Amino acid sequence: MAALMSEAQLQNAVKKIAIAQGWLFYHPYDSRKSTPGYPDLTLVHRSGLVLFRELKREKGYATPDQKVWLAALTEAGADAAIWKPRDFYSGRIQRELTPISRPSNADSTATDADVSATV
Repeated sequence: MAALMSEAQLQNAVKKIAIAQGWLFYHPYDSRKSTPGYPDLTLVHRSGLVLFRELKREKGYATPDQKVWLAALTEAGADAAIWKPRDFYSGRIQRELTPISRPSNADSTATDADVSATV
């Protein structure tokens, strides 16, 4: 089954799980106009978690630019990785998108005034 899942199908499955778990989900509309190598998905949860994920078909590989971005994000302390269809079928994606409560500044809800004051 994993071998038959396209990247678009994987993205749709991830998006459904992410939204159901309360994540903000970002994927560029046209990645050809974005910086080469930047991960496909940026996911942000109010618990303070931020994930950067590159999606690949089962037999797909990261490009050199994608490897640079994933390594740089990881070295900076970010949670950056590649997800493939096997990760969907194994439950890995569901597990990683199930937020675990942790102390963070996300405990307070920012208002529009708070956000504009910091910009």
